[in-house]
Order: sequence, then structure tokens, then C-alpha cells
Amino acid sequence: MAFLFIFLTFFFTVHGQGSELLWLENDSIRVSISKKGAELQSIKGKISEFEYLWQGNGEYWADRAPIMFPVNVRFRDNEFYFRNVKYDMPKMGILKERFMTVKHKSNDEVTLSFVPNKEILHENYPFLFKISVRYKLTDNTILNEYVIRNDDTHSMYFALGGHPGFNLSLGQPNDRKKHELFFYKSLSAQRELIKNSLLKDSVAPFLQNETTLGFDDDRIPNTGIFIKDSVITKIGLAKSGQKPYISLILGNFPNVNIWSPPGYPFVCIEPMASHHDFEDSPKDIEKKSHLVTLKPGETVKYYFLIQIDQSL
Repeated sequence: MAFLFIFLTFFFTVHGQGSELLWLENDSIRVSISKKGAELQSIKGKISEFEYLWQGNGEYWADRAPIMFPVNVRFRDNEFYFRNVKYDMPKMGILKERFMTVKHKSNDEVTLSFVPNKEILHENYPFLFKISVRYKLTDNTILNEYVIRNDDTHSMYFALGGHPGFNLSLGQPNDRKKHELFFYKSLSAQRELIKNSLLKDSVAPFLQNETTLGFDDDRIPNTGIFIKDSVITKIGLAKSGQKPYISLILGNFPNVNIWSPPGYPFVCIEPMASHHDFEDSPKDIEKKSHLVTLKPGETVKYYFLIQIDQSL
């Protein structure tokens, strides 16, 4: 009886009406999304049978693909002020720990939405808004789409970012050094320097007419690789000398951060609208000039794409 109870509890947790997980699939891929934070939990190829998304653990990083809103990584001192009132802003923002409402669901598409409650308006973020997150599968591609509407009577200020982590092992022991970033064309770019998840007022050389960058390259820092107004439109992950097995297309996100500290068995490719606070950013949110400003009643849409290749 005890075994039956445990089995039924598991079954209804995963498959029942109260399930935290939502499943999408087509002929090529199968994806799961948590209602908590609308976070991707799994990306599996039906042909390759690979798990492409990092399966978080405490040794390296416990998350998988959190949505960053209304902050990219963090504000200085994890706080801000709006009209002389102080608000605490958790790292990664306010969506990560919040359960979202399913508005539409089919076999290959789902839309979830979130509207802040009084607790959030009081403690974390004073603006009335609605955010919708849509995932749609088309062949080997996953659309990640975000629609933000300002329901307030004054302008709202925010950042938005995806934070998917991708495996560098594909089920094998960590062979990070045999992998590389693939940029699809020869690029030159500088990276903004980061300290304590804040941007410094300085840059460093990064790409010099290169199409690939190996993960054993000493230019990959412990902090993120942030590229503002990115010349990069598509980033792939590949085993050295091969074509990419997964790629992220930035869509209409203007900036990108790449986070993969040396020795880690995954890489996060983070499309960003806006970016981290600077080390000397003002605490007044209305004076943070790097944030997106949305006027009352306005709506904005951002998207990026994830593509897998199962022919490897």
C-alpha cells in the first residue's frame, strides 16, 4: 500500500491537474516547462535521445533556464528606490520563484502569464504589469517569447533575459575541453568586464576575426562574457571541429552574456534586453538609463530561438 501511495503521488504530481510540469512535443523534440517561473526543465531530441539542457545540481549550478525579470542578474546591493521608497530585488528577479498561470496549452505550444500580487508590489517591484511567456515547437526549433504590458499609470523600468544552460557532455563524462563556441561567421568583439555580477566601466578584447572559441581558451573568465549591442546573432555549441549540436538565435535581444566558468560542464547563453547594473549605478530606478522604459498602456515583445541538431 505504501508503494502504491508513493507511485500515485508521483503520477499525479507529474501528470495530474496540479502538475508543476508541462510537456510539449513534436516529431523532433520533447520539452518540459515548470509552472514555477515558466522555466525550461528539459530539451530532449527524439532521434538523438540526448538531454541538451543542463540538469541543475548544487555542485555547479542548481538552475536550468531561469527567466530574468525585471533585472538581468542583479541590481547593485540587490535593491533600488522608486520615488523615495526602497524595494528589495532578488538576484535574477521576481519570476524565478513564482508560479504562473497556464493560459493556453496544446501538444506543441504553451502560454503562461503572471500578474504581480500585493506582496510583490509592496516588497519587490511597485509597477502594475502583466508578463506572458510562450514556448512553441516547430520542427527542431523552440521559440521563447515574452510579452510585457505596462498596466500602471506611470512608466515602468525593467530588464529581461533568458538564462538557459546547455550541457557540454551530452550524457558523457565532462569533456569540456573538447567543446567550443561556434559563431557562424568571423567576428571581432570586445567584452564588458564583470565583477560580483555588476558591470565595470571597462572592456577587454574577446574575439579577433574568429568563428570559434574553445572552452579551454584562457580568455574565458570565471565571470560572464557580456557583449553589449552584440554583433553576434547566433551562437552554437559544438564538439571541436564539428558542426553545432545546439544553437541559440538572439532574435530581437540586443545583448548577450555567456557564462561558463572554467571546469564547469555546461554553458549559459543569455539573451538580454538591458543588462546588469554597473558598479556605480544609481539606486533610483528612474535614473538607471540602461533599463527598458515602457510607458503606461504600452506592450513590448521579445523572443529568441533554440535549435538542436540530432544528426551528430
